Amino acid sequence: MNSSRPQASMPSVGRRGFTLVELMVVASVLGIMASIAAPKFAGMLRKAQEGAVKGNLGMLRSALRIYYADNQGISPTCDVAADSVVFANSLQPRYIGSVPELKSGLHPPVSTVYCDYELIPGSVHDGQGWYYNGALPEDSNFGGIWVACDHTDVKGSFWTSY
Repeated sequence: MNSSRPQASMPSVGRRGFTLVELMVVASVLGIMASIAAPKFAGMLRKAQEGAVKGNLGMLRSALRIYYADNQGISPTCDVAADSVVFANSLQPRYIGSVPELKSGLHPPVSTVYCDYELIPGSVHDGQGWYYNGALPEDSNFGGIWVACDHTDVKGSFWTSY
C-alpha cells in the first residue's frame, strides 16, 4: 500500500552558507585584531612622517653645504622674518627645486623658512616651519637649519636637537 504521507527530506550532504554563530566568531576575531593593529598603525604613521621630516632636513642641509662650498665659505644671510625668502633668493633653483613642506603631524604642514639668529626652545619659532640661523654671521651656529618645533619625536628627542 502506498500511503500519501509526505516523506521526510534527507539532509543535504554539503551545507550552504555559515551559521550566525560562525559569523559572530569571525566578526569578534576581526574586531580584536583591529583593536590591536590600530594603535600600532598610528605610531607607524607618525614614524613615517618623522622620517620624511628628517630626510627633508638632510636635503636642506646638503643644499646649504653645497652653496657654502660654491661661495668660498659664505653662507646665505637673511633678515629676521617669519617667512624669509633667503632660500628662494639663494638656493632656488640651483641647489633645491623648492622648500619642502614640513609635515611633522604636530603642527599644520608649512614650507616657510623662519630666519633668526637664536633658536630658543619654547619661543615663537614653534610650528613656523624650518628655522634657519642666517641673521648674525658672528654666531657659532650661523648657516645652520633646524625644525622649528619645541615638541619631541617618538624617541623623546627634541626636534631642535637634530
